[in-house]
Formats: sequence, structure tokens, C-alpha cells
Amino acid sequence: ELKTIENTLLQRSTQSLTETCQHLAIENSILSSIPERIKCENYVEISIHLIRTRSILQERKMNIEVKEMKLWNENFNSFEQQEKQENRFQQYLQSEDESEQQNTDELSDWVIPSMEIDDAIITNLPDIKNKQQFEGYSDEHIELNLKLVSSTSSAFIQQIHKYREEHKLAPTITTKPIQKFTIINPDGKSITYMWKREKFCEQLRKLFDDKKYDLDTLVVIDKNEIFVDFINNDYHPPHQPLTEYRIIEKQLLVEIQFQFQTTVFKYQSTLSSHVSALINRLIDNDRLSSESCLCFFDEYGKCIDDGIVGDLCKTNNKPITIFVTEETFDTNNLCELILRYKEGRIQTSLFHPTTKWQQIDLWLKTLSQINEPPIDDLAFVMRKQKVIIDNSQTISSIIDQTEPMIVDAINRNITTEVIFSYETNTQLIHTLKSMKISTLLKDENLLRQLNLIDSFLDDCILLLGETSDEILITDDVGHYSILENQPVHFRITVAIQILKYDDKEQIKIPLSNRNTTIKQLLELTGKSIDIYKYLASNETQRVIDANVILSNINQTRFILLKENETCLVWINKSNESLLEKENEKYQRYFIHATIDDICKEYQIDVLHQYLVYSNDFVPSVDTQLISFQSESPARFIVTDDNLPVTVTVQKSGNNQSIYFNCSMVITIKRLHSISCQLFGLSENCYQLTLDDGTLIEDDISLEDMDETITDIQFQLISTMPMNCSILYSEQTITLPCYQDTLASTIVKETLEKLHIQYDNIDKYELVALTTDRPQIDFDLSINDIHQLFPSMSMIIPLELRKKDE
Repeated sequence: ELKTIENTLLQRSTQSLTETCQHLAIENSILSSIPERIKCENYVEISIHLIRTRSILQERKMNIEVKEMKLWNENFNSFEQQEKQENRFQQYLQSEDESEQQNTDELSDWVIPSMEIDDAIITNLPDIKNKQQFEGYSDEHIELNLKLVSSTSSAFIQQIHKYREEHKLAPTITTKPIQKFTIINPDGKSITYMWKREKFCEQLRKLFDDKKYDLDTLVVIDKNEIFVDFINNDYHPPHQPLTEYRIIEKQLLVEIQFQFQTTVFKYQSTLSSHVSALINRLIDNDRLSSESCLCFFDEYGKCIDDGIVGDLCKTNNKPITIFVTEETFDTNNLCELILRYKEGRIQTSLFHPTTKWQQIDLWLKTLSQINEPPIDDLAFVMRKQKVIIDNSQTISSIIDQTEPMIVDAINRNITTEVIFSYETNTQLIHTLKSMKISTLLKDENLLRQLNLIDSFLDDCILLLGETSDEILITDDVGHYSILENQPVHFRITVAIQILKYDDKEQIKIPLSNRNTTIKQLLELTGKSIDIYKYLASNETQRVIDANVILSNINQTRFILLKENETCLVWINKSNESLLEKENEKYQRYFIHATIDDICKEYQIDVLHQYLVYSNDFVPSVDTQLISFQSESPARFIVTDDNLPVTVTVQKSGNNQSIYFNCSMVITIKRLHSISCQLFGLSENCYQLTLDDGTLIEDDISLEDMDETITDIQFQLISTMPMNCSILYSEQTITLPCYQDTLASTIVKETLEKLHIQYDNIDKYELVALTTDRPQIDFDLSINDIHQLFPSMSMIIPLELRKKDE
């Protein structure tokens, strides 16, 4: 959407991106998350940021996998063995490749395929990192409540059983030999045919021949999105007045295998096909001979519910396996497992009693992110008995036949104690050794106990014990757990981040105690406080008083400024009482602070209140204070009424534009002066014209031009024959110049524009941005320098830099 209005965004480069989109009637929920201070000229960076964010989320979704594990090395050949509570799934666990080499009576290993976890599951995780207290031990855990229940506990099992009963009782249907079939082609167009039912597959093959459809890339599915095998005549259409089929790409199909006893039934469907539809197809084909209740389980031994095939699909392109067992309704032959979440919410699932705890371990890992880093030694503890369960045991081997029980999933062998201390506060916690230190510092309760504000976390420095050894908060706790049964001690200090504006030097000052004044912090920078007098908040751009204590402002990032890099602002909230001192407010700001920053500081409602400068114009909220630095203080008056005319001025050559409001009586001469002031240009080098290039007399007012005018556009055109574009430390300054202007003059004006004080111009060098990048002597004129570039070039690109860089 931003790409379609690219030209408009370039024209309104300095105006608010969100306001511009609103004016152009662009509706997108993302706009509500973009601050109004973001300008149109930043739309490319915004687009890149959104694309990067989307890629990160997609990568996160696609990278969560469960390790491959071997399960169930058992052999069962009879119901008598199953009665002993052994794993009745073992006969199904042999892969197709192995089954070709071994008899069905031999032992087999089942390899669980790697899988990826849907983000929708991740958002509903049990809080495995929640510290809980138990009798006899303290550990992180997942609480599992187990009890035996009957098959009737599953509504899906009852639904399937009811369908089977109705299928057996359904009378034989006699139909006409002909039937209507609707075929939806790949292009979405549908055609209804009347064919003989017995020739359905033959007609489909003929249709593919007539349409020249590729049998290797296109397939037919029915209304339940199940594959129709018309090539091998292995399909009989249902007895319905009108049946619908669709031709789709073959790559959209996945294979589903139903394993019942020693038999495997294979189907193919789309990811959006319902599991119940596949099971009903299985029943319709009379492929399940058992008269008992049938239960359906996934590879974790978990009873599946009705849903779409995509819910069961893995990302390794292997077939989806569904295990089928026969059960009875009159006994408790399923295990109800209730997973209790931290906030009191519960998740209930049904498992087969012969499910191993190794499978439960795998299933839990599909519900959590504990595979970052991997936790391979997850143990299960019976809470009441305080006994660790062997992962090879089945659920039925430990569960009480009459009473519910609680099992805690823990990792006791990799826990440790950690002491966090900050200023005078200390906290002791128990945690996993594999836990990231940064994760522990996200615990709101811990931060509250330490009196550590959450926003400081990015600026924290951790020291090990009483040493000055700095550690990485991205490390695991176990990396620093050296002595057995001894807690790890981390001292937290806050790193004050200071940007020295003139040369972009980054200054980092660690503080173990924030009872420090701004003046003391200035001294800690190691810079001369006679030159670098001020610290401005990186958040508000406001210069902070030297006597303010850091602990009272809750900020850690500042800008170190000289006096000429600041602007003193005077605000009066009442034009009628200018002499009343209580209405006057003085405050110093960073020169790149905006009108919007001032309004936020003084709680001025920018939608209903305005700042008038020089009593004749209202600058836009994104106007920087550098435009008013020539006057100290820069004086503004708060008014509830905006001035009636909106003026937009575009600077020729670079499509930069500014806008402000003014009165009807303002003259063109004054508009020219305001425009040059806001652009930071010399009035002698530019002239103001209408947007069509029309020149206007200086003493003409807007009212003279049009008494009803509310909006007008101008352009600012350079009157100089040449322009120099000077690059300095990632900043570009454009200066108009004459042919005889000296290079030394260009250097001085550039440094002044950048607010860089200098005592010796010879500390700098000027380089022409040509292929060989020659150094330019300061005595050369623009005409001399122009000889290095094509004769038609009206803009001379140069680079200014310090000689020691």
C-alpha cells in the first residue's frame, strides 16, 4: 500500500506518515501502531522493519522441532499379552521399509519423526518455568492430574461409534444407473455431467485426456477433500442426487495411514479435510471388521479429536499415522490427563493406558519451548509417593485404579540456587541450570522485589559475585554454577548509555547505585563540563537539570551536548497575561527536539492547542528546534485556535517540504523568511514562488491573492548557480554557492550547519567524491573543483572528514 503512494510520500517527506495515510483514505490496522512522529520519508525503513518482523515470526514458527526418538521395543502377538498392560501399539510401530525385511512377529523400533509446532499451540503453554513448592522438594514442574475413565468420556469416540452403528443398519439403496456429477476444474469453473455410475472412473480419465490435464501433477478430490483414485478404478461414487468433485494440484495432498492390528489402510487428502470424514470413509468401505468400540490415537498415544488433517500434519513430508484400537464401553480403559496451567486454566486430554512416559515427555515438548535450549532429562515424579517414574514405564503401571493421582514433570538434577542483588536488595531463587539469565530477569515478581524497573533490563550489567567480572545475561545459569550445592551470586548494575552528539562517541557508565545526580554523571563521562554542559533525555529530548537524581527519573539513556547543541524554549500559556510569571515556563532542549516533544512535555493537546511563534505562524509538530536557535529563548505562545491558512513549501532539488499555519495578512516576504528559517537556508540564496513557478511581489499578502484561501503551496528555488553536497559522518549538508566561492568557506559553513565548534580548520580535509577521491586544497574555488566533474553537473558531491579518521 505504501508503494502505491510512493510519489505522494516523497512530496510530503517531512509530514506524518499516519496522517498522510489517513488523508489518502488508506485503512490498515498496522497504522495504529506507528507513532505520529514517524515521517513520510521513513516509509522505506518502516516497510523493511515490517518485512523483517514477519520473517522472524515465520522463522520462529518453522524452527521448533521435536527430536527424533526411538520408542517401544516390545512384541505383542495376542490379546493375552495386551491384558498384562503391555504396549499394544508395538505391532503398528514398524516402518514400511523394515516391514519389507522382517516378519510381523519380529521386534521393531518406531522412530518418531521430527515435527514443527504451530504458534497457536505455543501461546497456550503450561508455565514450566513457574517455581512451585512441594513437600520435601522445591522445583520447577508441570502438574499432571491423572485418572482412569471410560471410552464414553470422548465425544468423538461416541460420534464415530454412532456412525458405525447407523452404517450397519442402513438399508441397501437402489439407484438409477445414471447420476449427475459436478466437476470443478483447476481454474475454478464448474461443469455438471450426467454419467453412468459404473463408468465414473472411465469418464474422469477421458476428461483428463480431453482437457490435457497432467496426471502426475493434478488429482481429483471429493467434497470431503479426500483423494479419488480413478486411475485404478478404486473408487465408487456415493448414492447421492448430485455429487461434487474438484481437480487440484497433487502436491496439496498428504498421506494418512490408519494402523489397525496388523493392517495398514492408506488414504490421501488435503490438510483441510476433516479427520472424521476420513474415518467415516474407512467405515463406509467396511475395512474395520471389529464389532467393539474403536479408539483413534496419535504417535504419542493421545486420543485424537475431530479436527482437520492439518492439525496432525508434520513438516517432514512423512505420512500421518493414526493408530486404531478396539475398546469396550463398560470399563475404564482410557487415562484422562489434566494439564493445569499457571493461571488456573486446564487442558484435558485422553491417553491409552499403555502409553509410555517417554511419549508423554515428547507430547509435552510439543506444547512448550523447552527445546531452546534442549532439556533431555525431563523426569516425572509421583507427588504423593515422591518417586521418580521410569520413562519406559506405562501410564497403567503407576496409576491407581480407583483414585486420581498427581504427577509433576521436573528436572531436579539440573537445578541450582541463584542470588540476585541490586543496590541494597537481595533475592534468592531456585531455577534450572539451563535457564537463561535474561529469562530470569523477566520475572516481574523478582524485579519488583529488587526494585528494578523492567525498562532497565536492556541496560543491565551483571557481575559475578564480589568480583568485577562482567557476565553475559544471554548465558545459562549453569555456566556459572561451579561449586556443588553452592548458590550462584549475580550483582546487577545499571549501565548508563550516553551518546556524545558531536562525534557520536558511545559512553557506557556502570552504576551500582542510582543515587547519583546528573552533575555527577557529567563528571563521570570524563569530558570537560565547561564544554559539554548538558545531558538530554534520549526519550524526551529535554535537557535535565544538573541536580536531578537518576533514581527519580527512571531513565538510562542520554545525549551529551554542548551549549550550541541546545535550544532554550520559553512557553507562555496565556497571551493575555504575558506578565504573569506563573504562566511562563523555560526549558532547554536538544536542537533536534520537535514541537511535538515540547507539547508532550508541557501536556499540550496537539489536536486542540497550538504553539504560535513570532506571533504570526504555527509550525508543524514535526518541526525541529534547530530552526529557532537564532533566538534565545525561542518564544512560543499556547493558543486554542489555529491560524487559518495552511502553507506547504517544497524545496526544489530534493523534494523536501515543510508546512505551517499563518494568518491571511501575512506577506510573501515574510513567508519567504519563515520558509528559509524552517529549512535552515540563507534568504539571499533562495526565492519563493508559487508551485507553478509564478513569481510574486514581496508586499503581496495571502488575503490579496484570495480572501477565501485556506491552503496554498509554494516552492523554494535556489538562486545560486551551483550547489555543493557535503557528506560528513553519515550526515549530508547541501550548500548553494558561486563559482568563486572558496573550499574553505564551504568547510566553515558545513561545520556551522552541523553545530561543530572548531579552532583550526586545518584539522579537516575535503575530498571530491569521484573515482580516485582526490583531496581538495582549501584555497581552490568551486569553479576549480567543478573541473573534476562533468560540465553539466550542477551539484558537486564532496566529503568532509577529520584528518585523524
